[in-house]
Amino acid sequence: MKQITPSQLKGILVEVAFKGGLPVMIWGAPGIGKSQIVKETATELGMKMLDLRLNYFEESDLLGIPIRTGKGMEFVKYAQLPSGGKGVWFLDELTHARTSMQGLVFQLIQDNAIERYDVPEGWRHFVAASNLATHRSISNPMPSGLYSRFTGGHYELVPDLDDWQSWALSNGTDERVVSFVSYMQRMDRKPWLFRMEGSKTLLTPRIWAQGVDFAVRNLEGELRNNAIMGMIGEENGIELIQYLEATEDVPDLERILDGDLEWFEKDHDPSRYYLLVSSLAKKAMNSPETLDAVLRASLMMKDEYAAQTFALITRTMKREYLTGSRFLNSNLGKFRDILGGVDVVF
Repeated sequence: MKQITPSQLKGILVEVAFKGGLPVMIWGAPGIGKSQIVKETATELGMKMLDLRLNYFEESDLLGIPIRTGKGMEFVKYAQLPSGGKGVWFLDELTHARTSMQGLVFQLIQDNAIERYDVPEGWRHFVAASNLATHRSISNPMPSGLYSRFTGGHYELVPDLDDWQSWALSNGTDERVVSFVSYMQRMDRKPWLFRMEGSKTLLTPRIWAQGVDFAVRNLEGELRNNAIMGMIGEENGIELIQYLEATEDVPDLERILDGDLEWFEKDHDPSRYYLLVSSLAKKAMNSPETLDAVLRASLMMKDEYAAQTFALITRTMKREYLTGSRFLNSNLGKFRDILGGVDVVF
């Protein structure tokens, strides 16, 4: 099975599932963003998403409830079934569903219909998702007939640090959380963005962007520390708490952007640079008018950190801002050297 990153999955969804109209199956561990990516991609294309968690559904939810009428036996359909417009069916937890439900999904995808319900033309897009057996979740085997109906392909979604950094900063995740995950992922032998320990999925992109982000932003002292350790485990939590304490004396970002570069004249622990990288990138994303000042400040750091800052910015900012940056256009050679001779493309 082909493994793909979140950004690669978006391309598959746009071209294969939505424009091509071919059913796509996404496999992946819990908490890595399968449903989020489908919803965001559909929204970007002006499409709605019908999210069906099939492990909670019974056959009558799709077939309808039989009632006797003057015309004979008819089925009252699930109220949320699409009747117009355009959108995508997101069939989540497909292998968690009972076999009879999987059979109805087969009919839905094969015929664009179930009994007397016909799927509207604009809704004939199907994306399903589930966990692999290696993720230690309860699942039923997928019948070979249903498996073969996903003519748009089967893909295993794997978390990617670069993709997650860009997404997290663009969606308002605290830069301390983003920089910590980036710092530990690069400095430690163990993975930090996503990690399974034994039968438990301990670290996921979702827990970082939701739970840990909430604790770092809103809680203090012992309460914050206890919450963090409850979310990601005691040992991992201690690492994060120590990181937060070590980066409390980060430089004043506004002073740096105003041209005060005194902070760069001294050596600092790498953790502080990682936080500065995320802070600078987030500043440019949120306030594009600061892009030139951010890029100027990034060149004051070691090439490693300048390259990280530049890569984050080019992955997340609109092309019009990058092409309109006087500082960037005047210093393309410097950024090319920082990137190891790679041409600067945006």
